[in-house]
Order: sequence, then C-alpha cells, then structure tokens
Amino acid sequence: MALEIKKLADHVGVEVKGVDASKPFDEETLKTVYKAWVDHSVLVLKGQDLTPQQFVEFSRQFGKPIEQNLKHLNVDGCPELAFISSEDRDIHGTGKRIVRGTSWHTDHSYADIPPKATMLYGIDIPSKGGDTQFVNMYAAYDALSEDMKSFIKGRRVLHVYQASRAPRKMGVRTKDQEESSPGTWQPLVRQNPDTGRKALYLNAMRMEEVEGLSEKESTDLLNELLVHCDQLQFQYSHKWRKGDVLIWDNRATLHQGSAGFDPSERRYLHRVMLQGEEPVLAN
Repeated sequence: MALEIKKLADHVGVEVKGVDASKPFDEETLKTVYKAWVDHSVLVLKGQDLTPQQFVEFSRQFGKPIEQNLKHLNVDGCPELAFISSEDRDIHGTGKRIVRGTSWHTDHSYADIPPKATMLYGIDIPSKGGDTQFVNMYAAYDALSEDMKSFIKGRRVLHVYQASRAPRKMGVRTKDQEESSPGTWQPLVRQNPDTGRKALYLNAMRMEEVEGLSEKESTDLLNELLVHCDQLQFQYSHKWRKGDVLIWDNRATLHQGSAGFDPSERRYLHRVMLQGEEPVLAN
C-alpha cells in the first residue's frame, strides 16, 4: 500500500496511511514519515497491532527512548515503556482515581534536557471521551504581535517540577529525584533544530518566573501567553481508537488529556519518550 499523508487540522496534526509500525521502515519510508511528523508536530498512525517490545523498537527509528521516571507505572520488562490507565490512582494522597495530564503542558520541561518527543499507543479505548488535545506553538508564536515578539525575545523562564501557579498537583518525588532536577532556566521562545522554526515554550505546570521580571510581571506575561495559546485555531483534538499510535513534538506543541469517559470502561495506553537536546534560545 502506497503512503498517503492527510492533514488533520489547519496548523497541527497529520495522519500517515500505508505503514506497518510492527516492522522496521525502509530508509525512504522513514524519511517521509519523519518529515511529516516534524512538519506537522503531531503524527497519527491508525490500525496498528504492537507488542510492548515492538512499540519500543518502532520508537527507536525516531530517536533514543529514555527510561521512565515513575517506576510504578513501568511496563514489566520494558524500562522505557510506561502505561496510562483509567485505573491510575493518587498513590500519595487520597487513593482516588485520577486522569493524568489534564492541563496544557509539554513533557518534563523542568529537566535540563527535556524529551524531544512523546509517543502513545492505544490498547483499550472507551467508547467516547478521553481525547488528547494539542496546540501548535509555532502558529501561536507567529500570531503574536510584533511588540510582544520583541518584548519576549531572548527571555528565559524558570521551570521547576511543581510551579506555585500549577493548576494541579504532581506526584511526590524521592530525595534523589529532587536533587537531580531542582529546576532549570528554559527559553521562552525556542528554535527547533529539526525545522529551524521558532515556537513558544510554555508549561502551566512548571513555569515559576520570567528572568528579569517581578513576580506580578511574570504572572501577567505567562498568563497572557497561555490564554493566547488556548485558541481553537491552533488546536487539534485526537479521538482515540484502538490501535492508534500518536507521536508529538514536545519542542513545538502543548498537549493535555481529558476525561469525560465512562469510569466503567477501561482506558489503557502505552507511552514512550525520546531523548531530546538542550533547548536553543531563538534569536
């Protein structure tokens, strides 16, 4: 079957048809699929049938998988593979069921070198709800006024594990984890080495302050930028089906999960993250 590429939204998202993720891609196919991904920031492959190891091996074609931080969410025998489940619970507090990732964020931005990409594979999918939403941060940056672009040029933001303004609580970390990643200054506008394009780099969960601004000025600026990004014109919402594979570029998107599914229905996905590079401050 010949490759077919289909746009999913104006600014973000593309589906590639005619590929089998359980087998290694030939050089030309990989080049085409990789380019479709970096050009559109979110890539969807439908109708896949993958074992845990096949999913990890598939991911290696896009980069180096990294071991998961939350060991209690690892898939047995695959340190690079985590699961996301409708049975996830708050193990540090109430013990109630939780839906992870339900606010706009980019993965692990508190790390000096955040993952360049995240991949999900849908195994058990409820009949409705549980969508994953994305914002194209290239388009969000391009749509800023010239005055705003000038004001934020060259600025950095302190990203920490749990920001004081975070809309939800994060899991408790070990002392070693706290000491290994106390926080880092990230560019407010970063340049993607795969495309050369500039994107806003924001994370509602992690941003603590803007370098050189007061607390109020930092809060006002970050809130204004987050509101700006949360426009439907920049977004794509993925409605899951069993066998879907999603790959998104953490350097150029925000994403969030959603609930809205029947708690009696099982939702279960596998997740891989790929090693990134130190974020580059855009000129």
